[in-house]
Amino acid sequence: MRQFDFDKLKYLYSTVPVILLIHFFSVLLFSVFMWHYVDNIALAVWISVSVIVLLFRFYHYLLYSNSSEEELRPQSTLWLHRYYTYVLIGGGLWGSTAVLLFPPHEILYQMVVVLFILGLTATALGIISASWELVVAYALLSFAPIIVRLAWMEDPLYQTIAYIVSALGILLIFSAKHFGSVIDNAIYSKFALTQAMSALENTQGRLISLLDNAPVGIFYYDSSLHITDLNNQLLKTFRLTSRDPLIGYDLGTLMDKRILPALNQALEDGQGRYEGPFYSTFSENSLYIELSTVPVIDKKRLHQGAICFVKDLTMEKEAQELIKQNSFYDPLTKLPNRSLVTDRIKLSIEQSRRHLFHCAVLFIDLDHFKHINDDYGHYIGDQVLYQVSQRLLKQLRSEDTVARVGGDEFLILLNTLSDDYTAAAQEAMEIALGLIDAINGIFGIDGESISLSASIGINVFRGEEGMLPDAIIKRADIAMFQAKRTGRQHAELYHESFETSQHELFQMEKELRTALDEKEFELYYQPKVAIDSDKIAQVEALIRWNHPDKGLIMPEAFIPYAEESGLIVKIGEWVLEESIKQIKQWQQTGAANAIERVSVNVSSHQFNQPDFVDYLRALVTSYEIAPEMIELELTESAMVDNSRGAIDKVKALEAFGVRVALDDFGTGYSSLSYLKHLPVSVIKIDRSFITDLKHNENSLMIVKTIIAIAKSMDLTVVAEGVETDEELSMLKELGCDYYQGFLCEKALPVKKLEALISTKISTRQSIEEKRLPEQSTSAK
Repeated sequence: MRQFDFDKLKYLYSTVPVILLIHFFSVLLFSVFMWHYVDNIALAVWISVSVIVLLFRFYHYLLYSNSSEEELRPQSTLWLHRYYTYVLIGGGLWGSTAVLLFPPHEILYQMVVVLFILGLTATALGIISASWELVVAYALLSFAPIIVRLAWMEDPLYQTIAYIVSALGILLIFSAKHFGSVIDNAIYSKFALTQAMSALENTQGRLISLLDNAPVGIFYYDSSLHITDLNNQLLKTFRLTSRDPLIGYDLGTLMDKRILPALNQALEDGQGRYEGPFYSTFSENSLYIELSTVPVIDKKRLHQGAICFVKDLTMEKEAQELIKQNSFYDPLTKLPNRSLVTDRIKLSIEQSRRHLFHCAVLFIDLDHFKHINDDYGHYIGDQVLYQVSQRLLKQLRSEDTVARVGGDEFLILLNTLSDDYTAAAQEAMEIALGLIDAINGIFGIDGESISLSASIGINVFRGEEGMLPDAIIKRADIAMFQAKRTGRQHAELYHESFETSQHELFQMEKELRTALDEKEFELYYQPKVAIDSDKIAQVEALIRWNHPDKGLIMPEAFIPYAEESGLIVKIGEWVLEESIKQIKQWQQTGAANAIERVSVNVSSHQFNQPDFVDYLRALVTSYEIAPEMIELELTESAMVDNSRGAIDKVKALEAFGVRVALDDFGTGYSSLSYLKHLPVSVIKIDRSFITDLKHNENSLMIVKTIIAIAKSMDLTVVAEGVETDEELSMLKELGCDYYQGFLCEKALPVKKLEALISTKISTRQSIEEKRLPEQSTSAK
């Protein structure tokens, strides 16, 4: 049912109590008047039926009143039909009085019947006029019997009364139609008003929700600058939990009056605006806000107050300041970054050119800092960098600049040095050495003791026309690079020859990359001979470079460049994979029965890669070879530079089955003192001790001690560079396990190595065959 029809239904049922009362008292009065002039039995029956109808109608009215709108809507047609039915029954009951209760001879009481019918019909039609069809039906049921009764009587007076009643009936019907239109309009108006009120309430609710949940603070204030209302966001902006401190607050009493002009402007001649800092009296916070005001004007164009919008830009402003800070300063150390120090170098160029003094740029790089991050984590590494920055600041003058320009790189700008270049260079060198002393040493962080050193490059300059900061920094960088090449932990003053060296490095790096891409590298293998059996049991893989123009290049000519350029990792990976491929090939051909193990040299750069162990495991697994067939040779420096991580890696490799040998033992550190901490399986004695074995008592004593300690620790000993039978004899006497050197053979290509091993095996077999008959004869 449409809402309009349902509203009409509610209107009709709202008239039921009135109708019931009118009908009840009408029946009562009618019975009193007519009791002595009509048949009492007929009157009693009529009264009984009327009362029963009234009671049923009252009962259904109670059911309707106690039902909810949700229950009534589905049955609204049924309830409407019930209403119509009771109305028509009522009309029929009063119409029946003209037939059943009309006195035949008493004209006075006949007129009483007519008046009751006219009065009740007029009242009923006024009430039920909302339904035109019901009005017509009710009028016919109530008027038709009396009109017919009067018209049927022969007396002209009754016929005249019939005409009058008919006219009144028609008049009442059309009057009811008019009243019905009025009622319909009223219902329509009420419906429209209800709809409008509902829409207004929804709009108001949405507006309140919008204002309360708006991302900006909003408050209303009157013409006397008192706050009258506000939203939730304003409470958040001022860090408040209750509206009480703000409602009624006089804005004119604000401690921070910078926003008052914008507030007053909205009350005078238009919109106001303010953006800037604001001290909140309510929460005692310093904010950065954007505030705008718009006037509230009534119909008479008079200012009633204003609305103020407040946006908290504090976080955005802080973020902007942070971005600005980070644009010129390092977030970790708070030192100037490359951009800012470059600007300061520009200024120093101009000032030194004008005032004829020298300046210097010091490029500092922390030695092996990567190991700190790998071993202790980046948090510890960051703390080390911060402490380094503080040590640098303590060593310098206020007019100098310390900047962090890279991960572990710092740049220092020294201003107002001597006007004499030599003196200025001496000043810069003294400062650099002081900085090295400040950095060298122990850093205590979170219970860890971390040692550190630094290399420094120095470029002394005086401003000239066209001089660029980048060129100055580059020269300091080249000098720092030279300091690293020549041993680290010291400072180098820039010299033009350094650029030639660096050019050579860049050229060599380019050629090495080409060699990798063009497969110009080749592996040679040098035999390792078991001293007690004179058998070639193991080989060492050694790289050679078949250069297209320079011919065969030995590793000592290019490996240093590979290490400096970082290509040593890729080259080392190539050597490892080629060695494993060769082992797999020997397994397939049966040559692996003669070769027990292949040793491969691993640089410290490669070994210190975080994923080195995982990489080797994956490589061995993919080629399906026994890990016991591989031996990795590591130098002492690779172990000591990263001793903490190195020990863990060696343990992991040994657990996997790969043997680890300590190469060039005795040349770099007090090896015997820390040997017990290194979980290696093999020690290789450096050739420098073997060469002087016969003529140098110290060398003999060192070799003897190394072998004795190794044996006590169940380690295998390999002697390098054995060239004479006398050296071999002495080593055998001392208990050395293996030797390698020219006495057996130099490093050979694969085919020549295989031929050598085959010859050795054949020779050994011939010797054994000759010995067998001799042993038989002696037995006889």
